[in-house]
Amino acid sequence: MKNLSMKCLLIMASAVLLLAAGGAVAQEPIILNEIMADPATDWNGDGAVDFKNDEWIEVMNVGPDVIDLATYWLRDDTGDEPHMQLYGLIGPGDVAVFYGSESVAWQATQGLSTVGFSLNNSGDVVRLLRTIPGSLELELMFVAHYEDHMAEDDRSSGFNLNLYDWELFDAMLPYTGTLLPGGNGCAPTPGAPNICPDPVANEAVSFGAVKAIFR
Repeated sequence: MKNLSMKCLLIMASAVLLLAAGGAVAQEPIILNEIMADPATDWNGDGAVDFKNDEWIEVMNVGPDVIDLATYWLRDDTGDEPHMQLYGLIGPGDVAVFYGSESVAWQATQGLSTVGFSLNNSGDVVRLLRTIPGSLELELMFVAHYEDHMAEDDRSSGFNLNLYDWELFDAMLPYTGTLLPGGNGCAPTPGAPNICPDPVANEAVSFGAVKAIFR
């Protein structure tokens, strides 16, 4: 498994231990699906290229049920406050993308500093949190860690469900180095599944096995 996946899994394993210690176990199958940390394009379509507003984070529902995203939150590796509360319903197999401009707007309504997602271009950790039912506390659901070379102009990091691994979507700025993951030559896909010719899976995997990885 690639270096990035090992780091991600180690972080997730730590999260599981923390959740167990607090008596809260992640159940719902919402995952981080794709991350654009260094935009050089007007991704949010507001007519301007902005390093803060055009960042985006995408989530995916890998489960069988429609889920209300209003109980989910996003945060990077800095500070304790969430950078955004998510919204909307997401159906099975669907994705939802959230832009930095939406994070800025949400922070303004909460009286917070309008830093957006604050994704670090030299590498960062993105956390997906969920409100613990019946409380005001948040539990960690999913963690993604991207490296420096994955956060250059208009490169995104996307999760490949077939491989249980992260890929570098680098069609807009090809990566020619040797660090892993290498580029897959495909374009970022905000608001859509991570479409790219995938290696053929060599074994069938149940939904339960997939969910176990993300817990």
